[in-house]
Amino acid sequence: MKPVALISMPTMSTRFPSFQLALLTPILEAAGFDVRPMSLFLRFAQRLGPRLNEALADVYPCMVGEWIWSTAAFGPGGGSEEYFRVYESNLRAICDRAGCTLADLRRVRDVDTVEFLDRVVEEVDWSSFGVVGLSVTFQQMVASLALAKALKRRYPELPVILGGAAFEDDIALEVMTRNPEVDVVHCGDADRSLPELVTRLSTGSSLDGLLGVMWRDAGRIVYEGRAPNFADLDHSPVPDFDEYFATRGEGDRREVMLPIETARGCWYGMRNHCVFCGLNRAGMDFRRKDPELVLDMLGRLSRRYGTRYFNAIDNILAPAYMSRLFGRLADAHSDLRLHYEIRPKINRSQLRDLRRGGLVSVQPGIESFSTHVLELMRKNVTGMSNLELLKWTTYYGINNSYNILHGFPGETEQDYRMQAEVIRRIPHLQPPYAMAQARPDRGSPMFEEPSAHSISFLRPSACYRYIYPADYDLRRIAYFFEHGFDRELPVDGPRECRALVHGWKQRWSTARRPSLRYVKSWQSVSIHDDRGTAPRGHRYDDREAAVYELCADARTREELRAAVDVDDAELDRTLAGFMERDLMLCLDDRYLALALPDNPYH
Repeated sequence: MKPVALISMPTMSTRFPSFQLALLTPILEAAGFDVRPMSLFLRFAQRLGPRLNEALADVYPCMVGEWIWSTAAFGPGGGSEEYFRVYESNLRAICDRAGCTLADLRRVRDVDTVEFLDRVVEEVDWSSFGVVGLSVTFQQMVASLALAKALKRRYPELPVILGGAAFEDDIALEVMTRNPEVDVVHCGDADRSLPELVTRLSTGSSLDGLLGVMWRDAGRIVYEGRAPNFADLDHSPVPDFDEYFATRGEGDRREVMLPIETARGCWYGMRNHCVFCGLNRAGMDFRRKDPELVLDMLGRLSRRYGTRYFNAIDNILAPAYMSRLFGRLADAHSDLRLHYEIRPKINRSQLRDLRRGGLVSVQPGIESFSTHVLELMRKNVTGMSNLELLKWTTYYGINNSYNILHGFPGETEQDYRMQAEVIRRIPHLQPPYAMAQARPDRGSPMFEEPSAHSISFLRPSACYRYIYPADYDLRRIAYFFEHGFDRELPVDGPRECRALVHGWKQRWSTARRPSLRYVKSWQSVSIHDDRGTAPRGHRYDDREAAVYELCADARTREELRAAVDVDDAELDRTLAGFMERDLMLCLDDRYLALALPDNPYH
């Protein structure tokens, strides 16, 4: 059989290889196929230059990484003036980051992408392939459709498959309906079904009965249903990134963050699906790889590619990895560095052990410091536990990528007034990426059950109407949605918090970040406060020092009373003194010392 082409299209950051190509290549090779992966997003980035490509690769509200492919995919459509007017602030921020103008963005859409596709079609002998498969994730849909159309114009008999994380049943149906150039869309895990699909396409066999496949038969669209979740991750191969590194070449000196997969699904979402989360619509069941196999994979990849930095694309850290993976890495004194998404319910000692094992970056889903708002999100954590996680990730030097969200029916102004007071006291801790209104992404409970969340309307985000032709049903193709509520939500509190977050981030972008730390002698604590305009110092001895250090982890008043030989009146005076100086916070009836230990081995 002829070789199989596996393609990852723009618009993507060049720092991150396509995991989909790296995984599917060895899967198909094990089934006997000759596979030619093509990281075309790298080649496009080489045309644009790294600065512009990286700016376009971020998933902004304007979805410019999709918009630039609209002419190549659907022909000249105009409308750029209105698009630029609606998304002026987003687009100007992109231009500032990229060092370009709005006219440059128009040229990318109308010239660069079209010429790039023409060159790709001309330079490759596509007749030598039996099947072309395109893997589609965020901001790769329109570029993939553009290539499918360009290939079919020259090679009408060449089977073209689209698949990947972007495809659920509804999106797949709209793509098949509007794009006759696409022969098949695959939905669901492809580990088992893709080799069979390629075999049938290569031999001209019927696709009847093959789960995960949507195809055309005598002019009608046929769908056998989503492919079942792949459960046996222990038999998932080590990904192959050879083509990525060969295409990337020696010129790009930025450190690669190599993607790995150690689990699928979400063990927390199986019990409590966060109301705004659109991930794992049909793949929520949690599955993980044996820790020993993960260690073997890390060893092979680090040796083969000379990299130490890995990005786990899992939706959540498997509890078994706490000791059986990170404990082993720590015991081996490994210098590997890993990023994981985690639950906020991880305490200081667990974070310390994870950091020793190489966890240097986390996405923890903090979302709020208000327990009430967190309950509305179905997060099953408290504001204090989120604050503790933020404190200790800052102390251990773990990069913490989190947001603060608002926009949940039932929240109050007081929820945000309280959070504003928290934010004012913690400028020495890592700021969030942003404070934003929660979105009802496709597949989230807010999207699936809008009336249960007081949502009065749902409509595709405005950007899609500037990307797709008028005949597209945007409700079926869109992932991001705009919405409104049938009740009033707080306005002033969230506005105040947004302003505080903006200032917080600005202070962290300077060379002199705010700090609050304490130094402990035998029975004294000296606190050095450099959060404000002028440094301040405080010293506490004996029982006061003991109380403050006990509150390094959040404590109830009863726990403090039992641990320190102090009467109620003195304890109350001590706690009040710490609170008045903004050295301590009380949330959810628990007290937390805000100063970070100066001792690096705490």
